[in-house]
Amino acid sequence: MADGSRYLARDRPYGEARLGWATAARSSLWARCACGREATVDPRPWISEGLSRQLLQDLETRLRCVCGARRASLEIRGLAEAPGRGAGEIHVFR
Repeated sequence: MADGSRYLARDRPYGEARLGWATAARSSLWARCACGREATVDPRPWISEGLSRQLLQDLETRLRCVCGARRASLEIRGLAEAPGRGAGEIHVFR
């Protein structure tokens, strides 16, 4: 700013993952619920809605787990990384 102070327009740290990164070669999008379930998530429906630049954390409330949770954390993993336990049963909710 003119007085020498700084103003950051974003309150999020730089380098947070975006949805479009999940479509990179040898990458996949995974959801993990607090109950321990993990599942792959197809990012294509969200990308077709124009959300490819959306931060992953902003999409976490669009996931539903069979345990009743209305949120699951999202992360991008390599294709070779298999789920540890409790695979599946996390669904995209628009």
